Amino acid sequence: MTAQLNHSDGPHGAPVARHLVFVDAAHQYSMAATPGAPVLVAELAPEEGGGTAAMEFLRREDTAARTVTVLTGAGAELALAPPAEPLASWAATAFTAEFEEYLRATGIPEAKDPEISEAGLSALGALLVLRTHTGPEESYTEVLVCARVRSIGTLFTRVTQFAHAASAGIAELTHRALAAADSLQDYVRIENTAYLNPESGIEIEQKLNLLDEVSIWDLSKRVWGAVDRGEFPGFITDPGYELTRWHFVQHNFEVLAPAGEIGHIAFQANPDGRYQLKIKKFPADALRREESFVKGVVVEDGDFEGYLARAYPGLTVRQLPGFRRTRFDVNVQSLATGHCFGIETDEVTVPDHAGRKLKQVEMEYLETRRHAGMDATTIDADMDRLTSLVERYLADQGITTERTFYSKLSFLRDCLEGSAAEAAGA
Repeated sequence: MTAQLNHSDGPHGAPVARHLVFVDAAHQYSMAATPGAPVLVAELAPEEGGGTAAMEFLRREDTAARTVTVLTGAGAELALAPPAEPLASWAATAFTAEFEEYLRATGIPEAKDPEISEAGLSALGALLVLRTHTGPEESYTEVLVCARVRSIGTLFTRVTQFAHAASAGIAELTHRALAAADSLQDYVRIENTAYLNPESGIEIEQKLNLLDEVSIWDLSKRVWGAVDRGEFPGFITDPGYELTRWHFVQHNFEVLAPAGEIGHIAFQANPDGRYQLKIKKFPADALRREESFVKGVVVEDGDFEGYLARAYPGLTVRQLPGFRRTRFDVNVQSLATGHCFGIETDEVTVPDHAGRKLKQVEMEYLETRRHAGMDATTIDADMDRLTSLVERYLADQGITTERTFYSKLSFLRDCLEGSAAEAAGA
């Protein structure tokens, strides 16, 4: 029987028992099984007051084994003598040296079972995390499968969960989890199919205007460090894609008509001399805005107005000042929901309007990692919680902010209006 999937925005309830399961990689991929490969189950520290989790991310220190159970292909269950103290078991692509020494000291592979071989042990990988929620009579276990391997740690994604008696032992739970581990398999074993954007073509973004002078590079580094240290509860940096850096030289046009096209069109310069066209449609600054892109645009002799007249003859446009934009993104993921966001700190300067500058931190929804129980209706609540965490962090750093939807389009309009007012007063 499969338990109904539960959802949680944060810790609550009784402790969650957690186990890390090492098995032959042939359990996840179409490859020959290695003879003599057992299943090792390491008991991890429980999660106090834990709820359900769309993902778990285990760094080396998070894999500390309290007890270890060996399950052989012949059906034997061997409980090893526990280590003297919790012992880090896994480091990205291999057992830690101290864990290998522990296995040998306990007689694995030689003495405990002749079926287990050195080659069998080397074939193992960290495949599953089991999260067991215990009730008075019936319990349930979440099954999270390895979805990303990086040098800094291993990411696991929930693919199913099942109900069971509260008395069920670890061997039963492991065998049931292995039987169910192929759920959503091509969304966890193929990295470029791992994500879904349920609102494709819509930009969802909350903004904080930075009201104090601050280095956006220094600020981005500090935010990254704070997330890494666990100061943003429930969020982790995206493993292997923690920080991205951007620079844009952009030529801008406001779309004034027709009503359904109001917004702006921007030509973003590429190193090869072509442009990416960014088209945003929104009648007013808001959380959601329609956004699309056209790549590889060729503009002869820098005639942007001529290009728009030919490619979009039905639009009424006016040219706005061009700008330069530098942006540093700290990419984060919600462990509870699987939603991914960018904490994007940018600085915009306008060459034709000296002294005009805009600095913002933008929380932008990017995508959701596919998992059992995925729920797009939680995007806004997750973004609001992340924005509040960023606000609180910046306030603690002595940085004054203003929550807003203030767009680059509104900023450029204000540049023009400010210049016009200054000229009128001259």
